[in-house]
Amino acid sequence: MTLMQKVEKLVRYCGQYQSHGFMMDERNTDAEFHIELPEEKEIRDRIDNINIIVLTGEAGDGKSRILRNIGSLLVEKGFSKPCSDFSALAEQDKQELIRRLRNVADGTSKERLVVSANVGVFTQAVIQYDFGLMEELTKEREDIHIWNFEKRNLAEKQEVFYHIMKEFLGYGDKSEQDCAGLSCPCYGKCVYRENIEKLLSPSGLEGMRTICNAVYLTGGHITFRELLSLLAYAVTFGEDCAERRERAGRQEDLENVFYYNIFRENNDILLEKISRMDPALKRGEYPDCVKTKEEYVKYRRKRYFEGAENQYGMLNVDYLPEFYDVLEYMNTRPFHYDTVQDRHPTLQMLKKGIGRMGNRGKSDIGLVVTDTPLILGNKIRTEFMVMQDIGMIWHRYDIQIGSVNQPSDHMWNKFYLSYLARKKDGSRKLISLLIDYRQFRYLMMFSQDYYLNRNELTVEEYAVHTFFHKILEEKEDAYDSIVIRFDEKTEKMCDFSLTVHSHEDFFTGEQTRTVRIRKED
Repeated sequence: MTLMQKVEKLVRYCGQYQSHGFMMDERNTDAEFHIELPEEKEIRDRIDNINIIVLTGEAGDGKSRILRNIGSLLVEKGFSKPCSDFSALAEQDKQELIRRLRNVADGTSKERLVVSANVGVFTQAVIQYDFGLMEELTKEREDIHIWNFEKRNLAEKQEVFYHIMKEFLGYGDKSEQDCAGLSCPCYGKCVYRENIEKLLSPSGLEGMRTICNAVYLTGGHITFRELLSLLAYAVTFGEDCAERRERAGRQEDLENVFYYNIFRENNDILLEKISRMDPALKRGEYPDCVKTKEEYVKYRRKRYFEGAENQYGMLNVDYLPEFYDVLEYMNTRPFHYDTVQDRHPTLQMLKKGIGRMGNRGKSDIGLVVTDTPLILGNKIRTEFMVMQDIGMIWHRYDIQIGSVNQPSDHMWNKFYLSYLARKKDGSRKLISLLIDYRQFRYLMMFSQDYYLNRNELTVEEYAVHTFFHKILEEKEDAYDSIVIRFDEKTEKMCDFSLTVHSHEDFFTGEQTRTVRIRKED
């Protein structure tokens, strides 16, 4: 394939291309670009043991592509015709399909079924027509394969992401001979060619992966279709060769279509998210030769793609490197860390942020719950040091109490702060505070003395005070250990605190106790 032919192919995937809408059907049947993603490989590897396949996600996640790729295999293995769009079925047909799924799950039917659906529509229908079926489908049975693409992060695995980019952007003929005689303003210095080569360089590959991973880490989701459109836009900027030749060959025109300008402002939903990450919006080092704002913008964008050691740090996203570091930490054994004994610097800052949120900046590390009778006035204050004398842990998002199964190697974009409560019947439960990027950023800003509205996060899962109130409701001996502080001190008077810290191993249940004595400043 020549460079010109490659550009013609790429631009059809680009959402900014003026004829994009007319090319949708053609590109969806593009036989020249085929890649086996991990989800497809897993189905192929397990196909002999699977009787039910359910693929859920939003439009563009790649469900239809997978079904098309494994279509002949499904026929060979005796699967019924796949339901390619559960949402489009009439209510009667949805009910009938759910009945068939139930029969297969119960073993009363030898049929083998495949369903592709929007996760919300499918879940709602199952709950409506067969409430118990959902439990069967989510038991991690060997004969049932469910994959929710909305939880997928295409940038998570480096080798997978690099393979997608190389297969999608690569082409055979590296020469520009096919462009000779066309009076192209780019002939001999083709921007398309440079964009492809730079994006396929080691720093270009990792730069694009970091951008896509940042979207996921901050709560977004990039579908497979959006990723291909993004890559096509970074090369073509929505213009094919003919359209670009029609414009004057001024240098400023060419400058706007280099790959690093993917950060420029754009009204597209995905590109707008990326433009907000623009390294040029963040203060950073630059050489003496950079004199103007325009030169700074160009330098910072190119630097990100061509040599930055910390690409996460260059993106204009608050606390992104710290958040990524903590998520990697949560993804290592033992996947849970005692809040008192753990010394991870960022988690220490989170504790500090929680403390300042709970006690108006008067607490340093532990969250303080004050409970002083009004009759004592303001001179004496009794405090319960929540973070210090309650056994709490930071832990991975998906680990369960007493689970012996090894967590998957998926790195979630959130984690928990939890208290392990013992109920009167001897059972245990977790009281948890979800920490995703939004919560993380909020707590980190508190730890660094930023003024914030304490009522900003009102969603229940973000409510720090509600979290600790739930703990106090479960802990009968909550006030057995307190700290007494005298607001008006003299030289002969100082404050001490003594706590007995109990720690229970999250998996084995083994308990340890530590006495902590601290002289207050």
